[in-house]
Amino acid sequence: MLMLGRIGLWAGFLAALFAVLMLLIGRTPDKAGRQATRGGFYLTLASAVGMTVAVVVVVAAFMTKDYSFAYVAENHSTDASGLAWLYQLAGLWAGQAGSVLFWTWLMTLFSGYLAFKSSRDSAEGGTLGSAALMVMNAIIVVFCLLMVLTDGNNPFLVTPAEYYVNGQLIGAASQWGMSPLLQHWAMILHPPTLFIGYAGLAVPFAYALGALIVGDTSSRWVKEVDRITVFSWLFLGIGIGLGAVWAYVVLGWGGFWGWDPVENASILPWFVGLALIHSMTVYRRKGNLKGWTFILTAITFVMVVMGTFITRSGVVQSVHMFDKDTMAYTIFLSLMIVSLAAMVIAMLVRKNQLQNTSEFESLTGKDAMYFLNNVIMTLASVIILFMTMAPALIKRTYGVNQYEVIARIVGLIYLAILAICPTLNWGSTDRGTVWSRVKWPLAVTIIPLGLLVWEWLANLRPVYADMVQAGGETAKAFTMYGPFLYDAITLLGFALGSFLIVNTGALFVRGVKARKKATGESVLSSLGTILWKARRQSGGYIAHMAMGIVVIGLIGSVMYVRSGMYNLPNKPGESKIEIADYTFTFMGLTSETLPNGDVNSIATFNAEQDGKSVGVFAPSVTRFAVQGQSRHNASVRSEALRDIFFALGDQNDENVIPVEIKINPLIWLTWIGFALLMVGSALSTFPKKAPVAAPGGAGKKKAAKAR
Repeated sequence: MLMLGRIGLWAGFLAALFAVLMLLIGRTPDKAGRQATRGGFYLTLASAVGMTVAVVVVVAAFMTKDYSFAYVAENHSTDASGLAWLYQLAGLWAGQAGSVLFWTWLMTLFSGYLAFKSSRDSAEGGTLGSAALMVMNAIIVVFCLLMVLTDGNNPFLVTPAEYYVNGQLIGAASQWGMSPLLQHWAMILHPPTLFIGYAGLAVPFAYALGALIVGDTSSRWVKEVDRITVFSWLFLGIGIGLGAVWAYVVLGWGGFWGWDPVENASILPWFVGLALIHSMTVYRRKGNLKGWTFILTAITFVMVVMGTFITRSGVVQSVHMFDKDTMAYTIFLSLMIVSLAAMVIAMLVRKNQLQNTSEFESLTGKDAMYFLNNVIMTLASVIILFMTMAPALIKRTYGVNQYEVIARIVGLIYLAILAICPTLNWGSTDRGTVWSRVKWPLAVTIIPLGLLVWEWLANLRPVYADMVQAGGETAKAFTMYGPFLYDAITLLGFALGSFLIVNTGALFVRGVKARKKATGESVLSSLGTILWKARRQSGGYIAHMAMGIVVIGLIGSVMYVRSGMYNLPNKPGESKIEIADYTFTFMGLTSETLPNGDVNSIATFNAEQDGKSVGVFAPSVTRFAVQGQSRHNASVRSEALRDIFFALGDQNDENVIPVEIKINPLIWLTWIGFALLMVGSALSTFPKKAPVAAPGGAGKKKAAKAR
């Protein structure tokens, strides 16, 4: 099977390479050019087929435990649970070589779809689709070069004879296998969703560069890729969210975001991609922000590649790091530089075609707010990128506290823009119009804000006081602003988040009322019509509401976490922990050996709240026999307004039970808000097909048309 996999890889590589050449020849506007272009389309599809063969071979090798593949030997799962077959499948993207293959394959699938779509639209030389495909195939060629030129990124190497005899791994290889930390359901889904986002965000860059190549700077290229861009950004977001879930329940530290360099690298293209989506909206609707939109496609793609560059180059240290790879360093750094340079040069060549259709009339218009959104998200991304790369650039490392200063300031500003933008008109908006649209939402905001302030006074503010009094490293995070600014950030965040939710909800209310009045439909029917037929706008508004929920959740689950680390005497029934209004009584430590030799140690604690039993916590540590590594399995109890997180540490002394407890308030608002953000983004992926009364004010005329 190794040979078949190599054939598939080389076929995909050579087909992409010749597709670039054929599509370049196809730039000539004659019959030969048209034939070359069609040949380029066929070769693009052939590249997808070749890469599919390579991927299927690797998956089959994992499923049959064919350890003659060095990549399978190094990354196979030793799990014995019902999820074992899924972990074997996840081996495809668990390691360095497989993840490059998987990413490349996804890009060939996107390219194959675009080739099929472009071939139906037109096969003439010099078209937008063919130019974009030329760029996509060039990117695929670069990724293929990494696999065919380096052993560390080639998934089709043979396991050395000294490690593999009669179908079994021997010697040091007997301890090879997938990292225990990766053997969790969230990690089955996290990498593929992330890579779908990465692969898809190459498409807007390819089309933007293709548009400049053919000299077509109309909104046509934006319309061709806006759905793919939102789709890719959506999957990237899902991947980030699943990674946060994994970090929360597997790594055993009780948090979901640690500002690790690779974590940062995944969220940077998500931030810039969000700016790109908003910029494309203005480009499509108003013919403005042309230069911004073109350069943002390149920055987004560069940020995507930056994640792989950081992961594989060794330029900065990360807990998610692969082995240092000099060739990957050179190839991906070159790809970033060439991509950005190509876009800048193409923009300079076509600068006369990048004039905006109109200028901003006022800072009180949606146009200006969209531009401000772009500036803020791009600037924040550049700052975070600099801080992430600082160890390599200026020999300085920034801590979590420094990142959170930036995140909180930017977050509040961005929340304010989201809250006010939907109330503005395109062009400009007078004060009277703004006030008429926000006065009732402002009044209603008092209700959720009042509830949040009560929660803050009753449960959150006491956490601040207790953690500061406890001192130590934890107190530093609470005191870095001083109490006044800490409280001010909290209350301002609660106020802006509440207003964003209420004001966005008011847009739906106004839209439903307008449609109900114009058509006589019921409230539910009117709402359903708006959600589905005006789904681009409705999905955006749902996403805005979700951001308000997320920020409120982040304030609680990041800024007001009560935590404690304890070394308990191993005395069942006697050792107790008291934290907040909980009392935890240690009941015993048991160990069980699983069929595959792994040992699972489970500590049991009875929990009482205000003297009443509320259940049992059973954190555990699994020690993997083959890899000789451990995985911490937290026990989490979820309540309406908080999580109680209980983790068992590594036991170095049989007389001592090390545990860590964290109480994470409002964390479920973070999870719910993020899920709602993905739902809104998914809805907006499908553009409306007919005019309809959209949220925020649709007249009878538009509503009648929608019927």
